[in-house]
Amino acid sequence: MKKVIFIVLVLLETLVSAQNKSAIDSVLTAFLNNSILYDAHVGIQLYDIQTRNNLLDYNSQKLFVPASIQKLFTTATSLELLSNDFRFTTKVLYSGELDINSGIINGNLYVVCSGDPSLESVYFSDYSFLKSLNAILIEKGVKKISGRLFLLDNKGSYSVNSNWLWGDIGNYYGAGVSSISFRDNTIEVYFNSSDTVGGPTTISKIIPENNQVTIVNKVVSGESNRDLAYGYGAPYDSVRTIVGEIPRSKKNFKVKISMHDPSCYLKNEIEQLLNFEHQNINSIDRLDTLLIYKSPSLLNLLENVNTKSNNNYTEHILLKSMCLMDSSLSIESAPFLMNDYWTNQLQLKHVFYTVDASGLSRKNLISPGIMNKLLIYIFNNNTLKSTFLSTLPKAGVSGTLKYLGIGSSIENHFIGKSGSMDGIRCYAGYFIKNESYYPFTIMLNNFSSTSKKVKEAIVDLMEGIYQNL
Repeated sequence: MKKVIFIVLVLLETLVSAQNKSAIDSVLTAFLNNSILYDAHVGIQLYDIQTRNNLLDYNSQKLFVPASIQKLFTTATSLELLSNDFRFTTKVLYSGELDINSGIINGNLYVVCSGDPSLESVYFSDYSFLKSLNAILIEKGVKKISGRLFLLDNKGSYSVNSNWLWGDIGNYYGAGVSSISFRDNTIEVYFNSSDTVGGPTTISKIIPENNQVTIVNKVVSGESNRDLAYGYGAPYDSVRTIVGEIPRSKKNFKVKISMHDPSCYLKNEIEQLLNFEHQNINSIDRLDTLLIYKSPSLLNLLENVNTKSNNNYTEHILLKSMCLMDSSLSIESAPFLMNDYWTNQLQLKHVFYTVDASGLSRKNLISPGIMNKLLIYIFNNNTLKSTFLSTLPKAGVSGTLKYLGIGSSIENHFIGKSGSMDGIRCYAGYFIKNESYYPFTIMLNNFSSTSKKVKEAIVDLMEGIYQNL
């Protein structure tokens, strides 16, 4: 009798599963027939971890520009190669002797940077390198340095990825990378706009200020309520031009652009804490430690990467991770080693291309199937699973997914990462239902419809999927 009951239950479960699969297929068909997607390149894969079967599989082996869902590869890489509590360190050293009576260090001051992208970052207000340095200076009674200030960068010059667009690198999300990172490598420029459309704007303030930098203002007042102003300028180019428009009738409207040289800004602010006599002191018998400053933990940094889609953090973290395998790597070469690493880890038979860490370049190419392989690998890895999942925002609740499906059935039931550019909209993550996880990747490229309409169509698809899981 028990055997008969078991067989009946198995048959019922199989029937229900088949019905659900049919319903999900119908949802996909309706999505693909949506007229706004007539010119879009679409790829989707939905996987059932329990049955180890694909519930949806459409163009899953085709290559797409991933945009920021590529950050999931960087997240996984750093969690595999660095410890969860890894912290970047910034050391402050000095040569010569400290005269306790006069408060003068008769030598030079050295700041040894390690690529900490959170150094004085707006995203971690509880951490401050400058406040920590100032506190130790007061504690030790240091008031003056007879020599000079040296910032030591063990990775060479400040640079951007050559695969990024000229229209990106002058803005905060295209800021460069080096061992010396400061204030998110970002300048905040505040504008006052006139009341008339097309009218001029004026710059009201710049944070942080730097008299070595010139801002050329070509911004006008516009009809849109959006920030449509963009910065232009390469690393070490001290002339930054901002063009475009901002909403009219605004006071102190903020536009963020990239720094030309973070070391210049860091040096300026350290020199505001101390008097430097700038004597030439070349002989160094030894270096004593004044401060060892540590960043937030890797896990905290990765939460910011995935909830804020922070390109600058992502690039620095990947470079630090891959340098454990090859210390000679640069911002250009680290993504290629990451590509090789995951080709091996996931035992891939098909190629994919990563030319940066953050997904900013349109030369990155990944398939939904490969993205899902990463999600499956992580879920089945007990070491990675909980930490990786903890960095992901929730649909309708947090981060870049805060407004995805808000008030719908997927709210709080999908965790993952979004990625978008002009003509690109992608999501990768996990549906969560009845304590079961379903890796899901959807990638849309080359659509001509508005991003808002495409997003609405994707939400409808995701709702239909979730309701039939």
